[in-house]
Amino acid sequence: MWWFTTRKSGINSVNLQELLGFGSYHTAWNWLQKLRRCTIRQDREKLSGRVEVDEFVIGGQKSGKRGRGAEGKIIVAAAVERDEQNKQIGRIRLQLLLDYSAFSLETFINENIVSGSTIVTDSWSSYPAIIKEQRHVRINQSRSTEGQKSLYGVHIVASLIKRLIRGTYQGRFEPKYLQNYLDEYVFRFNRRKSKFIGKKFMRIVQQVVNSTKIKCCDIKWDVDPLSEYYAT
Repeated sequence: MWWFTTRKSGINSVNLQELLGFGSYHTAWNWLQKLRRCTIRQDREKLSGRVEVDEFVIGGQKSGKRGRGAEGKIIVAAAVERDEQNKQIGRIRLQLLLDYSAFSLETFINENIVSGSTIVTDSWSSYPAIIKEQRHVRINQSRSTEGQKSLYGVHIVASLIKRLIRGTYQGRFEPKYLQNYLDEYVFRFNRRKSKFIGKKFMRIVQQVVNSTKIKCCDIKWDVDPLSEYYAT
């Protein structure tokens, strides 16, 4: 738990195996998967204030359409608090989406953002119909040139996620476990300003103690090191 919470860029199974001298990669992988499932509190506070919302994709470099028209990629929704007076980023939320439909986006927004907040999005057609109880600000990305008025915060977070997958995880991941990796990143990012490293360690200890017991058999170990999914 100490290595898991104190390493700035996270830790992968190979690193943990070497640090703790495990004879089995399987053991290190199982431990990390269990810890990742304890990073999110069910009763955590929703985001509020000015919140930027957008989606990005993770997946192999394939020919064809880019962005929302891309096929064979995993869709991730991101919500980021950002102060209106400066570019400072607050808390974040990350969640896998099945598609770009209004239903998927509305579910993500309702589960993660306080009613009455100001939601900033791009000009995607699904957003106006679902943002009803919040103030909605739409930005035309092709015409926006000022950092203050763009989706600066959410784009920075998307870039950091892709860099993490390329760096810490060498671009390899199993799609069905990706939400666990995103949850770990949210846990680490939202506590990045903590002055005391020990606080992050104590938080994961508390959440592990309060979590439901997870057995190894509950985590199917079928990660393929040569997975076809790679970070863009």
